Amino acid sequence: PYFDRMRLNIPESGNAVPDVLDEIMFNLKWMLTMQDPYDGGVYHKLTTPNFEAFVMPSACRQTRYVVRKGTAAALDFAATMALAARIYKDYDEYKAFSGVAIQAAERAYAWAVKHPDVAYDQSGNNEKYEPKVLTGEYGDTAFGDEFFWAATELYLSTGQQGYLQQARQFKPQTFSVPTWGDVAGLGVMAWLNQDILGKPEAVSLAVDEFKSSLKSFSDGCLEAKSSSAFNTPHGNLITDFPWGSNSEKCAGKGIALLYQYRLSGDRRYLSAAVSNADYLLGRNATGYCYVTGFGTQQVMHPHQRLSDADGIIAPLPGFLAGGPNVGQQDKEHTPPYPSSSPDESYQDHLSSYASNEIAINWNAYLVGLMAWIDAAE
Repeated sequence: PYFDRMRLNIPESGNAVPDVLDEIMFNLKWMLTMQDPYDGGVYHKLTTPNFEAFVMPSACRQTRYVVRKGTAAALDFAATMALAARIYKDYDEYKAFSGVAIQAAERAYAWAVKHPDVAYDQSGNNEKYEPKVLTGEYGDTAFGDEFFWAATELYLSTGQQGYLQQARQFKPQTFSVPTWGDVAGLGVMAWLNQDILGKPEAVSLAVDEFKSSLKSFSDGCLEAKSSSAFNTPHGNLITDFPWGSNSEKCAGKGIALLYQYRLSGDRRYLSAAVSNADYLLGRNATGYCYVTGFGTQQVMHPHQRLSDADGIIAPLPGFLAGGPNVGQQDKEHTPPYPSSSPDESYQDHLSSYASNEIAINWNAYLVGLMAWIDAAE
């Protein structure tokens, strides 16, 4: 209901579909083109050989290539399409898409079952093929988490027992916050959703272990919050500050806390999630509001091509900067970082791809966290 009421001022606003679903559809239709129509496999990425310069899209002239089908791509695609089919079938405008999506999901899963260990190896590919691809690899060599998530979504969308058996086979022992390279948590959240909504499928796979693990995780967050300099569960450990710390480590942790709040009704978990949002919006060691367009100390120079090349001083609003990164992997290409302290390893500089980058998965976490807090309050 919260998203049903949201108006995003897009061309489709005013139709019979929530704006957020119309916007997501733009990406889903593109994803369908990444599936090999002959065998159901899915390409790892569409890419130029090298990163484009900081220019507008109309000035990009490099040839683009679809690169190497792989197990992770097939399973992530299968999970996403199965979930999309389940959601969009309730809208007349997208009923046909739902049928296409579930067929595409099943074909991609079948390909992965036949090819269960095809990892994307960019350096190995570059030894064999031209042109060499030098954009971000996003390689993955462990696929149990992808099998669990994909089997979960396919079972919930089709009811087929074979997918349930696969989900049970790959079921993780504990809850973990999802990352781009470990999506088991997305499968866990899918099962928790069934329990929260009282769906009959909730009893198909025992979720008590997930609930217990999530509570332990969330209680650890409450304990960390009580001793934090910024009154937040985020930021007490060096490991809280990898590449993209604002997303998976901060916003992702906030969403986990919101699940625990929804399951328990205990507002301490909601308060802890809000404190992570406070961190993102400026209550942190740097004083930056990490969401562009907001705050008294704003991010003005994100590592993002559209914001730099559009001829406007201010960046596009609403983007989440990656945040402090103790690795400082870009330090040879940027001015000196202001500090070596993990929570201050950030700089608002165009060249700082390790701390000031923009990414779609990071923004997805931002949207999820802020929307859920707004809806809960």
